[in-house]
Amino acid sequence: MMDAFVPKHEKLGEGFSKRDKLAGQEVKPLHGGKRAAGPAAWLSDLIELRKVVILCSFCRAKFNPRQFGYRRVFVPDATGKSDGYTVNGTCDWCKGETANLSGGTAFQPEELYKLSSIDPQEQRRNARLKAKSLGTWQFLQKRKYENV
Repeated sequence: MMDAFVPKHEKLGEGFSKRDKLAGQEVKPLHGGKRAAGPAAWLSDLIELRKVVILCSFCRAKFNPRQFGYRRVFVPDATGKSDGYTVNGTCDWCKGETANLSGGTAFQPEELYKLSSIDPQEQRRNARLKAKSLGTWQFLQKRKYENV
């Protein structure tokens, strides 16, 4: 059995034009995957179930976390390579790998945030209060022995 490829709106035997050949060789964009029910339906299902949502940098702009009671997940990075908000995985909207799409961001429901995430502002505030309560000399001595 032989397959015959006929250009759109053309007759059999006419062949492909240069434009059709170039369109066939065109690289499809990495970002733009779709689900059968649509990406918005999939994302709304995750939000209704109050699951963690991972979005790539392109889809993050389309999502308003405050509207759904979500918050960015902060995980401190000991290596210092990321800002603590960067995660890798599969984007829940477009199904692209976030490592290939300039990093991703995880969002978590507000009610689960305190249980599993660290608030960087609160940590900074507590460290500053602790430093103020100690004298300067005591603080420096304590840091000296903690880092050893």
